[in-house]
Amino acid sequence: GSVEALALPGSRDDAGACVHVLAGHAGPVLSLCTVGDVLFTGSQDCSIMIWDLNNFQYIGTLPGHSGIVKCMAATLSRKLLCSGSQDKTIRVWSLETFSTTKTLLGHTSEVDSLMILEGSSLLLSGGEDRSIRVWDLGQLTLTANLEQAHLSGVFVLKQVDNGAFLSAGRDRTIKVWNPSTWLSRRTLTPPHFDCVSDLAVAKKSGVFFSASRDRSIRKWDAWSCESGLQLRDAHGDWATSLALSPSEATLFSGGRDNVVKVWDQNLGCKDVLSGHRGGISSLLAIGGHLFSASHDRTVRVWRIDQFEQT
Repeated sequence: GSVEALALPGSRDDAGACVHVLAGHAGPVLSLCTVGDVLFTGSQDCSIMIWDLNNFQYIGTLPGHSGIVKCMAATLSRKLLCSGSQDKTIRVWSLETFSTTKTLLGHTSEVDSLMILEGSSLLLSGGEDRSIRVWDLGQLTLTANLEQAHLSGVFVLKQVDNGAFLSAGRDRTIKVWNPSTWLSRRTLTPPHFDCVSDLAVAKKSGVFFSASRDRSIRKWDAWSCESGLQLRDAHGDWATSLALSPSEATLFSGGRDNVVKVWDQNLGCKDVLSGHRGGISSLLAIGGHLFSASHDRTVRVWRIDQFEQT
């Protein structure tokens, strides 16, 4: 693991400037997760790397998966990291010992998405097998299996509030679910024209955004579940990933066109962050930084404070 510091001493500290490049993975970086002051990066090289967010230094590697690490989720209260893989398993890691405490088996194909339901001990996993599975992290057992939740792979799971979560994926649809009954409340219309690759929920303003391989980004009202805004050619290729800034005033999107775009809440483009030499696969914003994972095998760290000044 190596870190390139890109902010030169005495240089103007530009917003939107890339301040670090985290390099070390032997394959495309596909997933990002933070817990406390630690960043985890999951890769096509089947490993998870650990980085210190205070100085962006490499800490170590979690080996164990025998397939691509496609998704991660963590809970600080239980001190657990969960990772989902192409190898059909979910590994649960102790954040104290950095070792696997349990391997959750059940998905019959690759695991595409993970989400921990806030204020609960429940982990949700979405798979290429079309199911959403619900696991109890206290008992490390399966508590529910929503078979055929979608017509094909479940690429993304996101919580709206305590009474609802969203799922989306290859079948182009976004569904709203009730976590107390595990029933789908509705399917949002109109669907995207291609796979839904990511969702970002702005809880304060009651809206969420969807990104699709049809290159568009849509804005939805979380209460009416209607889409009031669509940006057709948000990227020059698949729109792959979304993240909201901590204030939720700024939306970031990543594309297979190698760039990260910066948007206001009304999908007006504020900036384009370039530097990656491969498609963007995942975005994560925390504190004053945005992390972008790419097929170029690196994660770039960008300063984003200035986008927060309206």
